[in-house]
Amino acid sequence: MQGVIGATDLPVVALVTLALLGINVLVGVGVSVVHPREEGPATWALGNVLFAVGVAVLMLRVPQNEPYVALFGTAVFVLSYILVWVGFRRFRFRPIPYRAATAIFLAFFCAFTWFLLVDPNPVMRAAVTTSTIALLCGLTTWTMLYRIEPALVQTQAFIGMLAGALGMLYLLRCVAALAGVLQPSDFGGGLLGASIFILPTIASLLVAASCILMLNQRLQQRLQISAQTDPLTGLINRGLLDDLGDKEIARAKRHGYGLSVVVFEVDHFDTINSDHGYDAGDAVLRKVSELVTRNMRREDFVARLDGATISLLLPSTRLAGAQQLAERLRLEIAATAFEIGGKTFSLTASFGLAALGLHSDDWTEMMQRAQAALYRAKADGRNRIEIAAFSDSLAERPA
Repeated sequence: MQGVIGATDLPVVALVTLALLGINVLVGVGVSVVHPREEGPATWALGNVLFAVGVAVLMLRVPQNEPYVALFGTAVFVLSYILVWVGFRRFRFRPIPYRAATAIFLAFFCAFTWFLLVDPNPVMRAAVTTSTIALLCGLTTWTMLYRIEPALVQTQAFIGMLAGALGMLYLLRCVAALAGVLQPSDFGGGLLGASIFILPTIASLLVAASCILMLNQRLQQRLQISAQTDPLTGLINRGLLDDLGDKEIARAKRHGYGLSVVVFEVDHFDTINSDHGYDAGDAVLRKVSELVTRNMRREDFVARLDGATISLLLPSTRLAGAQQLAERLRLEIAATAFEIGGKTFSLTASFGLAALGLHSDDWTEMMQRAQAALYRAKADGRNRIEIAAFSDSLAERPA
């Protein structure tokens, strides 16, 4: 019975594969350290480690003469693919398929053990292993291509297609082994046994590189979002609203759409902060923001300007539609119970409105006029809606 294979007995492709495996493990561990907030990289790193262990065991031993070594190495090899799939599920923030992963591994383990120890059959062992990995590659492809994030389209699509191509190669090897076209070779030993691992190892390195790019893109997206959103309410901030306002006005003019802006403020908000503390004021703002967001369409934008002032940018909405929305929000805010300092209170809000073509055709001026209407609503008794003063320059402009 042969034992460990010496380095001189290994073909060049095996030595290259082992070197790439070491690089792959270092990359996987490095990614998990650099991106500790992400849930996927740590699982990928563990998968890479097991992948390297499984390949090394199968290459450096003679599994056909040592059945338990073959069982251990192949089981670890398949388990590494399961962990990679689970890692991608974690990256996508989707539920972890513990039951499905366990069922796949147990089914593989039982079948491989049967054809290794009970009814030795190298053809069926190759078929069981390759078909199981092909299934896992297909699941990885589905995970990456299902609901692709807009900012990660290219990298997710590349990883999905790479996993799909690798799965097809494993499936073809399974079919070839069953059809007798390819002579089955247990993993490890010989040129064919070693070459089984070179393509998966290269693919794994490409996936690791793509994952680094994907994680960096997601980090940049988070930084951009955090720079453009209000940390308390999660609404967009004034800077992003101004950029969107200019773009939406240009689009509305080009296509002849309506566009309106609503600015409102919770009445007597300073009193809430002074009497009950800033935590109570923050809770009120969060609840009002949630209430407003529920009433918005997907194409609308909600921004926190400052303090308790919130602005709504309403594309494809003329003045009458903005009035209806403002009235609905005014009534809903007044009917909502707010808990402040252990007591329940009702609050009100004042609104100012402006519309494109009636009050201005410039975003900055529209906002100024809507805010002036808000100040007028507050001065006239609060809990009311005021419309901005009409623009004389627009009224005098020839049709």
